[in-house]
Amino acid sequence: MTSAPTPTSAPCRALPESWVVRPRRVEDIPGVIELMRRVYVEPHGPEAVWPAETLEQHLRVFPEGQLLIVDAQGKVIADSTSMMLSQERAVRLHRWSELTDHGTLSTHDPDGDTFYGVDLAVDPDFQGLGLAHILYASRIALALQKGCKWFVAGARMPGYHLASDLLTPESYLALVERGLLFDPTLSKQLRLGFILRGLLRDYITDPESANCAALISMEL
Repeated sequence: MTSAPTPTSAPCRALPESWVVRPRRVEDIPGVIELMRRVYVEPHGPEAVWPAETLEQHLRVFPEGQLLIVDAQGKVIADSTSMMLSQERAVRLHRWSELTDHGTLSTHDPDGDTFYGVDLAVDPDFQGLGLAHILYASRIALALQKGCKWFVAGARMPGYHLASDLLTPESYLALVERGLLFDPTLSKQLRLGFILRGLLRDYITDPESANCAALISMEL
């Protein structure tokens, strides 16, 4: 197995010494909920915010897979949710709710060979600092530690709503993949070393992405 892939974009910025990347804890749950409210209520609606019971379930199922970043005051400023699956299950066409059992992660397979990125959120006040990049690097390191051979995710394509009158989702993805269009989320993930595998229709309620997502993967 090789070392973690080297991102093709600029290197991760170093966190301030007082900020910490670590697994989520029970006491972090109120902060995670507040973060999700800030990130997801617009445009997804309040149903996109997980209740405390779901976040507690994550810690029972795969505690080390739920990584976050806290600032000097202990505020949750970025959070990620992950699980493990077989590659066959992770890369076939799917909906987010079906693959994650509505976000509960009850489908997590501790013997799976594929690390699946369920969710990643960065506080709007801290975006542009490379926090998502840092969380991806931490997740890749964990995936390698767990013996996973692949990292798979459904990537949002929030720039699509600006071009949806002119392009099909497939055409939009092709242009983003070739670097001819920039997508605020997908383009950054491709620069990290992910490759585009296809389109996931009706993946999740996401008006900006026309409820679609890009199926992306990285060989570890």
